[in-house]
Amino acid sequence: MRRSNMSDKEIELMKRIETEHTIFKYRMLASPAVEIYDGCNIICFYECIYEYFQYAEDIDKKYIEACLRCESIFDCLYQLYLKYEYLRYSLWNDIEELLSVLAREQERYVEKVIREDVKK
Repeated sequence: MRRSNMSDKEIELMKRIETEHTIFKYRMLASPAVEIYDGCNIICFYECIYEYFQYAEDIDKKYIEACLRCESIFDCLYQLYLKYEYLRYSLWNDIEELLSVLAREQERYVEKVIREDVKK
């Protein structure tokens, strides 16, 4: 992310990313070796997502807003990754596709809620 002239939402997102990553890292380091070994995929996932948010510039505003709607950003993205077999996270383009799916899923949910409210 840009290092200067960050919007309030970008600052909030970075704080949440930093906090979630730190908590995850310390939780994993406090785990038994077998759990760390078994969790290698999720560790890799967290690190790739973290790196993306640390260094990518000009992240689309809709991706930032979608992430801020999640209670846990990493968990939200990881659950999407598990839900859709075609999603990947190794490359920044992969992460942007994952963020795109997140935004799209949230839009569908809002549309569904609106339709249900109209029916009532």
